[in-house]
Amino acid sequence: MIQSNDSINSRLPSVIEFFSKDVAEFKRQLTQLESEIDKDAIPQHNDEFHQRTLAAFKQSQESCRAFERAHESEPDLIKEVQARFREETSPWFSQSWIGNRARTKPSGFAGDYEMLVKLYEEETPARGIGAYIDLCISELPLANAVRGRKDMVREYLLNEITSREGDLRIMDIACGPCREFLDWPEFEGRNIEVVAMDNDPVALEYIEAKVASQLPPSTTLKPVRFNAMRARNAEATKSKYGTFDIIYSVGLADYLTDEHLVGIFSGLGETLSDGGALVIAFKDTDQYDETPYQWHLDWFFYQRTVEDVLNIYEMAGFNTAKMELTRDRTEIIVNYASHRAPDCIRRLDPAEVSRPSRSGRIAKNGKVVEN
Repeated sequence: MIQSNDSINSRLPSVIEFFSKDVAEFKRQLTQLESEIDKDAIPQHNDEFHQRTLAAFKQSQESCRAFERAHESEPDLIKEVQARFREETSPWFSQSWIGNRARTKPSGFAGDYEMLVKLYEEETPARGIGAYIDLCISELPLANAVRGRKDMVREYLLNEITSREGDLRIMDIACGPCREFLDWPEFEGRNIEVVAMDNDPVALEYIEAKVASQLPPSTTLKPVRFNAMRARNAEATKSKYGTFDIIYSVGLADYLTDEHLVGIFSGLGETLSDGGALVIAFKDTDQYDETPYQWHLDWFFYQRTVEDVLNIYEMAGFNTAKMELTRDRTEIIVNYASHRAPDCIRRLDPAEVSRPSRSGRIAKNGKVVEN
């Protein structure tokens, strides 16, 4: 990390220019806004302060993007400059509920259930300049996509339940707050069992108190503490929890390596009942800009294209030609749906589950790099 002006990297002309010009201008605008915005102000959409904060935020994103583009062959330098950038903007982003939580990660990662709740509700407990920063962050395309993702998986579940007969068992991996089950309809004469799995005990407490308790009689939701990495062992999962008609996950996959996903997808495919559906959501890196997340929020996830994701499924033994791909209303989120049916999933030998293809290796950016 860049700690002082004595750092070699901090003496690079481009780094000096970035901080003395671009970052200084962003700090100047934030300082001016903070002096004018009442510290107890509740943000108002499209008022003067919102528009000015948004303009400063966009200008900063452009300068960060330009710096990264100019130094794309120097990832270590970019990482150091990003860290110093967050240090210098901390006086304002620490007042932002979203910004502060993303940067400090009290749950160990930025996208925890409380973050998702705030993004879903588009509300913030912050006031003053921090609240206006939250308003700008919540309007980012990817934040809109997170809300669209929730709505899309809810629609998928309702359609699947309606199109099937009898009782159903559903597994939600890395479930977060389970907000897709709020205002859930009654399915008279049927039993819909949902096993909501997450490794965060506080998220499970929230589900028990706010979601499971308000469901209609036909649907039961059981919060279970479960590390998603254990899903690689299908026999252990089935022994403890049984098989499922629908298995889905909408927030986990973007944080895991290709190798981990290959093992998890293979295990989940084996955990489906005959005719069951496996649905996983991914962000499409071609459809959004990661700059504000990586620079302003210290919020990183793997950047993958549709082709990258399909390659993971192929390595996990799925016939991607028979998969169904649907996008949310923003076009950023893609749901990948596969069914346990003939020619849709082939069982892999355990030694093959996490092995990269012969033609490439799995890189840290989630892409397959040719040898």
